Amino acid sequence: MSAWRRRALEAFPELRSELESPDTTVYEVFFTLLPWCHNAHISGDEAALSRIYGFAGWCARQPEKELWNAAGVAFYEHLTDSRVTLAAIPRWVPRDVFESVAGLLAARIGADKVADLVLQYDSGDGAQ
Repeated sequence: MSAWRRRALEAFPELRSELESPDTTVYEVFFTLLPWCHNAHISGDEAALSRIYGFAGWCARQPEKELWNAAGVAFYEHLTDSRVTLAAIPRWVPRDVFESVAGLLAARIGADKVADLVLQYDSGDGAQ
């Protein structure tokens, strides 16, 4: 079993059947996690948010393109689709990960909004 599947199984045991299927891709996992993330923000479920952002951050920092690319295009850039998740970026997305996906975010929401997020990180309001 691949490292990403093992990591995802540890974080999301409720997805066991999907994760054990060889046909499930890491992209599909992120598309499953997006609505969970949104709902966890709405309900204030910090434990779920920690699991979701922890897995995404781990993938974003891996050397395998399949993992960092999936995290970027199937998760992080879609955080901009909702005001709730967009506003949460500085708190939940570590600065190094934010910097690696800032170009994707700018393509979706514009450089000005990304600059506003940078200001939040610079003011100490962002994740480290």
